[in-house]
Amino acid sequence: MADVSVDRETGEIKVTHLYGALDAGLAVNPAPIENQIEGMLTQAASRADRGSVLHVHQRDKPRLEEVSGAALWRSSAVTPIVVQRLDERSTGAGEKVMGAAVGAIANAMFDAIGVRLRQYPMTPERVRSALKT
Repeated sequence: MADVSVDRETGEIKVTHLYGALDAGLAVNPAPIENQIEGMLTQAASRADRGSVLHVHQRDKPRLEEVSGAALWRSSAVTPIVVQRLDERSTGAGEKVMGAAVGAIANAMFDAIGVRLRQYPMTPERVRSALKT
């Protein structure tokens, strides 16, 4: 899920909060899964904004609120949610959240401004263009 605001004049998108939930079955140690979710959300916001991943080294990955220069990330917060299923086997975390995160940002944008962007990166120019139609 994504909370966003959009400046109709500049086209700037601001993601104020991203939420990502992941069901990994029995999560013996949820902390690394939370880290994985945060990384996936950060990568998804990068892809939505610039079309590429800004930081690829896991140990160097920035927190969403620490990244400078990416319009989507200003003043953002991330909430990772690990769905704990004590009656299931552990299934791993993988990259499950990333695919849905860009869609969540796009859907939140649609909710905010009433027009849909179907291509990323979601640049201010594309937002302004979509608002004109």
